[in-house]
Amino acid sequence: MQHSNTKVSPIEKIISTLSYLTMGIIGLVWLLIAHYSKKKLRYFLMYNIVQSMIIAIFLAIFKLAINILFSILSIIPLINIITAKLNYIISVRILIIPIFNLSFNIIEIIIHLILIYIIIGILMGKIFFIPYLTNIINKLLKSYN
Repeated sequence: MQHSNTKVSPIEKIISTLSYLTMGIIGLVWLLIAHYSKKKLRYFLMYNIVQSMIIAIFLAIFKLAINILFSILSIIPLINIITAKLNYIISVRILIIPIFNLSFNIIEIIIHLILIYIIIGILMGKIFFIPYLTNIINKLLKSYN
């Protein structure tokens, strides 16, 4: 669902897509360029840049929390066996393209599928809504309009 009736430019789609693919880094660079050149970014681009950065921060915190949890549980007798099996299941590498030796674990595959879904929406010029996260972003960008 589009925030306004304006058409999304190809450069906005490209920057939004690159922002997700680089976990917000390109978006941050684009924000800095816009800030120093005194240009205001349109809502579509700002929304996607902020969302990509929030998703990247969430994923980093999630990975850190999982690593800490597994480290703590691996110390406890009997539970460490379950933790080791769960850690193995999560971290098993699935060979996707044998020629290039391209492999991902289960969590990476899920993350990439979500990113592909978001990018398809961006290329169609639509904003991808994520429950709770969309409300936070709308509150952050309320004063930006």
